Amino acid sequence: MASVFKSFIASSVMTLLCFSLCFYPFALAQDSGTATFNTPPYVPSKCYGYEDRGVMIAAASEGIFNNGEACGRYYQVTCVSGTNEGTPFPCLDNGSVVVMITDLCPPDSCRGTIDLSKEAFASIADPNSGVINISYQQ
Repeated sequence: MASVFKSFIASSVMTLLCFSLCFYPFALAQDSGTATFNTPPYVPSKCYGYEDRGVMIAAASEGIFNNGEACGRYYQVTCVSGTNEGTPFPCLDNGSVVVMITDLCPPDSCRGTIDLSKEAFASIADPNSGVINISYQQ
């Protein structure tokens, strides 16, 4: 009986270790920054001109946009916390949204790493906050 229990414990530990190691790279792949939002109309955009790409979209700062290479890429954006510029606890329970990059956030007026559509922002945080701290990954 003891050997069966030891075998079960060893198997459980190995399973947990393998599971942790398999998902470890995904945890490292996240970057942090800030998110703001813009309001409609969302066209024209740098990536798609007057083609409507829906509302779960975002404009990327220059670093992410990379001369248009980010066009059409999807990013998971997660609300982490407020920035003390608006609502103290803005994050909603669901906290994450997946958006497509459709535009460049204008460098002279860009206030965040990712400028979400108002609809995407409102799905993860209170829009009254204006700016939130985020983690994001492609």
